[in-house]
Amino acid sequence: DYLDPDTFGGAALLGVDGVCIISHGSSSARAIVNACSLAIDCVNGDLVTLMKETIQNAS
Repeated sequence: DYLDPDTFGGAALLGVDGVCIISHGSSSARAIVNACSLAIDCVNGDLVTLMKETIQNAS
């Protein structure tokens, strides 16, 4: 399941000021649901703020 694209549904697009999950154009319904779940997890975990703070502290 680790490499199954339906399991994760997509990947985060970095470099945008917000949450953006990219999925393949031929993704299954299961993949889209999992991509939406990933987006929700990113928002609930405040991923954008965490990444900004981490980058600012690293420089």
